[in-house]
Amino acid sequence: MASFTSVGDTTSVSVQDKGETVAIALSGTYNMVIKLQREQGSPSSGSWLTIKTVSTTANQTIAEDYITKSYNETLRLIVTTDTSGTCTATLTETSNLDVKTFKDRVGNTLATLTQRFLKLHGGLVRTSDSVVNTTEALALTEVAHAGRVVTANHATGFAITLPEATATGNVYTVFYGTTVASGSATIVAPSSSTSFIGGASISTDIGGVTIICNTGDDTITMNGGTTGGVLGTWFRFTDVASGIFMLEGFLCSTGTEADPFSAGV
Repeated sequence: MASFTSVGDTTSVSVQDKGETVAIALSGTYNMVIKLQREQGSPSSGSWLTIKTVSTTANQTIAEDYITKSYNETLRLIVTTDTSGTCTATLTETSNLDVKTFKDRVGNTLATLTQRFLKLHGGLVRTSDSVVNTTEALALTEVAHAGRVVTANHATGFAITLPEATATGNVYTVFYGTTVASGSATIVAPSSSTSFIGGASISTDIGGVTIICNTGDDTITMNGGTTGGVLGTWFRFTDVASGIFMLEGFLCSTGTEADPFSAGV
């Protein structure tokens, strides 16, 4: 959104594909000539072709669409004559062309792949393969564990090791289906190059506390008591940046709640 108050004021949008819809909107108390233009030549060429004059009448409220005629168009609205007032102007891409539609045997649409996202119709159905059960030390990998739930089921604690964070957006979820009765259950980064940002709630009773990761924390240690690891404990790690997992979760504990986070790698 832009506020036009003088000659030369502009707002622009770049659109990747041919046949996209771009919404043009003008409103306000103003008296201006405003044109829609398309950039010619290479990006930032400074050469613009006027497609149409959008407004010449004072105080016009404009709401109309433009359909792109070619790939990689850059469009702008520009004030070429200013008499008075302020015009609120927007130029917005409003469509995402369907690339492929997937249907079932009777023609119901299951999913639509667009230029920007996969749109699911009717929700995402997961199978039992979406849960990975482990009773021993496990190193998580993108191929085997991203987007799945890893359930730890052994009374003797063991280590679960995350992959390096590289800004993939991958999500790793760990759930403790068995209370840790001996030793310690740990979740660790693979090296000191990756650490955690965020925090988790930990509770023995209705009181509970929230514990925040300190800078450089890369290890979670649960003893089945004060630092969590009781049945129902869970964590979610999202790979948000190089060397950074966003951490969230809940630790079920016994006794007086204590900090499970440390820089131990």
